[in-house]
Amino acid sequence: MVPSVFLDKQQLISQELKFDIYYNRICEFDLNDILEMAWDRGIKEAKKIKDKNIRQLISQENILVETDEKSYNPYYVIFSDYNSGEEKITLYKKNIQNIFIPSIPDNYIFWRDYEKVVDLFLSHEYFHHLETKYIGLTSEIKKIQIKIGPFVLKRKLRALSEIAAHAFVKEFYDIW
Repeated sequence: MVPSVFLDKQQLISQELKFDIYYNRICEFDLNDILEMAWDRGIKEAKKIKDKNIRQLISQENILVETDEKSYNPYYVIFSDYNSGEEKITLYKKNIQNIFIPSIPDNYIFWRDYEKVVDLFLSHEYFHHLETKYIGLTSEIKKIQIKIGPFVLKRKLRALSEIAAHAFVKEFYDIW
């Protein structure tokens, strides 16, 4: 498994779509417009603040950062999450150390340092903070049509927010 942020744009988008619960039920065959919208949104937001330090931005927003040093489940891999109700980012240290860092490709060896990797996760979750507090959820901008039995329903594609967050991190740190 290569961590998403180190994949190229198409690989990253493909990976995120496969993790979305509605991916296999999408009726629309051409998702390019909404995928580009999500990608561009992440890039645009990063360009506004990429000259700043992510830890200072988080501090200025009074976002609590917590490190979970105990949890480790190789079957349910989560490296970080953002709780908008509490304005809190949780970093899952053992997953980062045992799964994420060892899977970083050699050409990104610079990122194998734990503190540098933490900055990647902080910026990813900071984008989700921007979504919930300032710009709105990327996944709610345009809904997709899915088919469940004979019914066609409109649902949000959660992967859009993840795609935008990854694009944000790639632009913020120039990981191209």
